Amino acid sequence: MTWWNPFKKTEDQQQPAAPGQKAVGTTTAAPPDLPQELADSPLTKGMMAKFYRMWKNPAFLNQLRTLSAHMAKDGVDIKDMAAVKAWLEKNKDAIEAGKFKELPPEAAKQETFVKTGPDVGRNDPCPCGSGKKYKKCCGAKS
Repeated sequence: MTWWNPFKKTEDQQQPAAPGQKAVGTTTAAPPDLPQELADSPLTKGMMAKFYRMWKNPAFLNQLRTLSAHMAKDGVDIKDMAAVKAWLEKNKDAIEAGKFKELPPEAAKQETFVKTGPDVGRNDPCPCGSGKKYKKCCGAKS
């Protein structure tokens, strides 16, 4: 059994290219979901490399979450790239000034449900005072 070595060159990578032709095996593969006009752009490759370096940074991820929460609050569909770009252009000065450091305040937080009545088991006496078991009295109604 042989192991795959990422540093070992294969035979097709070792062949020199003829003048005017691209060398075999030396093409850089762009992510498949990028459009062709962006796949060959050095600016896009640089931005993607920077994003992949930063994606494990908790501060960067928190900033992304904060911006997406502000976009959602303003009614921007995050899956629509044109709407996201328009929102970013509109709020460019505010982003650079650092106004989006914290999550937007939510409308109203839900309060924790607190039980007011006693916990009644099926075989406990019914709290209505009839003397029957709960399962035969008020528990049968619900």
